[in-house]
Amino acid sequence: MSKQLLIYNEIVPLSSETHRTWAVEINDHSFVSEINSIPLVSSEIVQVARELPVIFSKAANSGDFIPLAVTGLKRGENLMLDDNKRSVLKYAPGFIRRYPFVFAGPNEEENFTLCIDADFEGWSKDGSKGQRLFTDEGEQTETLKSAMEFLKEYQHRADLTAAFCKKLAELNLLDPMEASIKAKEGSDEEGFNLTGFYVVNRERLKELGDEEILGLFKRDGLELIFSHLQSLQNMNTLVNRYSEKHGEKSV
Repeated sequence: MSKQLLIYNEIVPLSSETHRTWAVEINDHSFVSEINSIPLVSSEIVQVARELPVIFSKAANSGDFIPLAVTGLKRGENLMLDDNKRSVLKYAPGFIRRYPFVFAGPNEEENFTLCIDADFEGWSKDGSKGQRLFTDEGEQTETLKSAMEFLKEYQHRADLTAAFCKKLAELNLLDPMEASIKAKEGSDEEGFNLTGFYVVNRERLKELGDEEILGLFKRDGLELIFSHLQSLQNMNTLVNRYSEKHGEKSV
């Protein structure tokens, strides 16, 4: 089954009639086990950068830049889950926390439709496990109300993130980058390159004029940029976790 929005299998509109008795329970994070990067909103960059590399990539559908937290070195593998498929991160990005809910629709918030991933294994369709979405009378429960409020805030922050990334592109600050991972001597696996990501060019940042720097500073852009640059050192954390699993190292 092909994925939608990276991790959703079957996005359907939520209905008080169809889903009246449904309850949700999230016991693990297996739904992100096959992705090696997680989309971020800009307000998360500083916190996520303490644990993971934060890079930028181009969205396939629009070509716009988006910030990502790198969680794996190869496609289809998330290194930041334990043996029970639970995240080992101290901070879970909003992209994870909003699942299995999502807004679908145009960019005008009032026209968004609240949807769910109907294929999520954590649903209890008879309401016997987890938190109900609706009361027996069809009214929204506090669980559902909280999910909707979170999605509204997430969408607002996603719009701010788009503006931040657009500014980085306008200032020509992002350069393509790649990292080489080489096989440990005696390993059966071959080395590989991690490609397709972008980082801020330090020298080009230094060449910006005072007005451009001030503009970034007033919008917290400089803090986000420096956190992103500092976070690249966390690539070693992923390499070490990969080495433990596959017997490889970086040189």
